[in-house]
Amino acid sequence: MAISNLQLVVRKTWQDLFKGKQSLLTMITVLLFCLLSISIGYAKYTDSFSKIKEYRKEVRESWEHRPDKHPHRMAHYGYLVFRIGHPLNIFDNGLDDYLGNVIFLEAHKQNTANLSEAGSSGTLVRFGAFSSAFILQSIVPLIILFLGFGLIVQERENATLKIISVQGASGRDIVWGKVIGLWLFSLCFLIPVIPVVLAATLLSETTDSADILIRLALILPAYMIYYFFISALTIIVSANHKSTSSALISLIGFWLLFIIVLPKGIQFAAQNLYPAPSRIAFETTLEKDILKSGDSHNPDDPHFKKIKDSLLEKYKVKTTNELPFNYGGFVMKEGEKISSQIYIRHQKELQTIYNKQQNLTDISGLINPAIAIKNFSMIATGTDFFSYTQFQKQAEEYRYQMAQHLNDLQIEHISNVKPENGGPPAVIDKDNWEKFPDFEYQYTPVLYSLKEQPIPVAALVLWLAVCVIAIEISGRKLKLI
Repeated sequence: MAISNLQLVVRKTWQDLFKGKQSLLTMITVLLFCLLSISIGYAKYTDSFSKIKEYRKEVRESWEHRPDKHPHRMAHYGYLVFRIGHPLNIFDNGLDDYLGNVIFLEAHKQNTANLSEAGSSGTLVRFGAFSSAFILQSIVPLIILFLGFGLIVQERENATLKIISVQGASGRDIVWGKVIGLWLFSLCFLIPVIPVVLAATLLSETTDSADILIRLALILPAYMIYYFFISALTIIVSANHKSTSSALISLIGFWLLFIIVLPKGIQFAAQNLYPAPSRIAFETTLEKDILKSGDSHNPDDPHFKKIKDSLLEKYKVKTTNELPFNYGGFVMKEGEKISSQIYIRHQKELQTIYNKQQNLTDISGLINPAIAIKNFSMIATGTDFFSYTQFQKQAEEYRYQMAQHLNDLQIEHISNVKPENGGPPAVIDKDNWEKFPDFEYQYTPVLYSLKEQPIPVAALVLWLAVCVIAIEISGRKLKLI
């Protein structure tokens, strides 16, 4: 079977890249660092998971073993809920180190998540986390540029391009062959990492294997497209420069632009174009709006006085003590409903600001493939901001249900008449605490995350199309001398 000129160029490029001991040593070193990062990530993840399991058990036992109490006191006693990151955090920790993992839930108040990794790791975490994703996104492209910058320009300097052309290879065959050869070599940095990540995540036993396989099935082709872009950029720059030194300098400039300059610039622009209020400012505004709507703890509050008057008229009684249910619980339930609606409105406004910042970052992936792959990788591994907001949403739903459940218990089982001195206290049986279920955080399905954040996917597809067009144009205009 005859071998085409394209296949010959691919084979020769592949052999040239593997011929040098330096290339093999570089590959082995990078893979070892990836394995090391996966090992560290696995140890860190499993340690965090075991601690959260322990804390969750303590919180639950403490909740269930509380003595007989007034339901409203239990509502203010509160509850702690925890977020455990997706096991693919071992591969790409994304924003997990910067976001809180614990929320304290209590009646009438919506607290923010606390205890982030970055908050207890000092300033070094600002320089980026050591992960396989960081190595594959930032370090490996630089290696590809160094290995491939001379694949065409050096052959032009050595006058071998003319010889290859005389033997029947067209400019298109040469450019495509070099790109495919370099791309296949670059996959040697990627493909060995995926089975190791799969094994590590399956050992974590925090989610089902189908979810992990789906996510990895999305991650692999995304990184393959990214490396195809890096390979194409390297060969096209090499084909359009007259010397190896100028080609190398241009490629290093592209790397600095894509990996350092544009990401930091976009981040700075997003924060300044769509500034978010500080935590203190947000909570102060929220508290003011809640007080305007009515204070359920103030018996003279106009809003709740109207409610009291309407109830007294409806049930034809003169005092709240004569109502057939606990009036205090009814008021607390109404107050919880009002405060929760106000909080959700403010949270949506804040979320809109963060969404605008994230959309700007996603859109920048259309001009920077490094941002596109970074955002896609975080989505696929469940370490993006959208997945974190789903944790906040689940926690708030649980908090509201817990508060209203306790208010219902007060309405049904607590008398309106205050106990006399020495009489039985206004409490309910502690068995009621056990009946309310524990909080179970559910990971956001990856396909739902991608549906809500389609721009990174579109950006990767766009860059693939741009690469194909650029290779075709470069191949037809290739100068042999």
